Amino acid sequence: MRRPHRDLGDFARRILVALLLGALAVALWRLSDLAILLFGAVLIAIGLRSATRWLHRLTGIGALSGLAVTVILLVGLFGAALWFFGTVAAKQMDELGKQVPEGLRMLVDWLQANPFGRYVLSRAQDARAAGATGWAASTLAGVMGSLTRGVGYAMLTFFVAIYLAAQPRRYRRLCLRLVPSNSRPVVEHLFDETAAVLERWLLGQLVVMVAVGVLSGMGLWALGIEAAFALGLVGGLLTFIPYVGAVLAAVPAALVALTQGPAYAFSVIGMYIGVHFVEGNLITPLVQAEATSLPPVLSLLSIVAFSILFGPIAVPLAEPLCLFLILVAEVLYVQQGPGEPALLAEKSQMEC
Repeated sequence: MRRPHRDLGDFARRILVALLLGALAVALWRLSDLAILLFGAVLIAIGLRSATRWLHRLTGIGALSGLAVTVILLVGLFGAALWFFGTVAAKQMDELGKQVPEGLRMLVDWLQANPFGRYVLSRAQDARAAGATGWAASTLAGVMGSLTRGVGYAMLTFFVAIYLAAQPRRYRRLCLRLVPSNSRPVVEHLFDETAAVLERWLLGQLVVMVAVGVLSGMGLWALGIEAAFALGLVGGLLTFIPYVGAVLAAVPAALVALTQGPAYAFSVIGMYIGVHFVEGNLITPLVQAEATSLPPVLSLLSIVAFSILFGPIAVPLAEPLCLFLILVAEVLYVQQGPGEPALLAEKSQMEC
């Protein structure tokens, strides 16, 4: 028979563990932005490791040297795109300052020509009289603050990803030390399956980004839009953000086209609609169906759900987060051990 004081000690220990787990859950919820950034860093680290292995197979270069080359190439490509696009945009700011007011004047004239438009204008004038200028200033300040915070988050995530990619086994062992010894094989299996699925998702996303960048760049070049290469590159990079990236990519292209005339701007918008129609209904379903088998409806719902839970910071990572949660449920609940490969990663293991 067990002694009463031992039973009391076990009970107290379990209460303490429950309290610690509850405190950890509250801390993770309050630090949800940090958790999302860490997941993004892991995703980028997986991509960097994949590129490093490809360089090793191609040139025989070492792991750390290949990682350094990969990082330098990525930073150089991104910096060149920003410099080229910024240079072109700076040259066209004066012309854009002339075209935008002219376009707004044409829009106002069109609105005044019909009753509904006159009603909209009257409501806009009432809003301006009620202090819309202050609202616009506060909104602009909020947008600039969010943009600055986003740039800082992106830089932090990238540097953390470099550290993770440089020493993946060290951080993997650190995570496994927090898991009971009898559960470590299951967690290691989850790590392997997650790496395989996210690597395939990144490869599929890269194919989609390249396809959109090439199609939009060729379309802009065919329409005679200046800086077609830079705009196509920006459009391809923004495609990483599902659905929202398509809108963000069309805005700078339409503004640049507006400097050449309103007709060019409407043509560019129509071209982007066509490109992303092909991307959303043909390219992405085919590529990602081969990569991860994530249904489009589930992808869209995951974007809405994670944006509500964690805010805009989770939108670019909604699809890989959804894949990770599916794997967690499949490995830890359905399989309950490192048995057969998870369904999402089964294709990758069969092809390797």
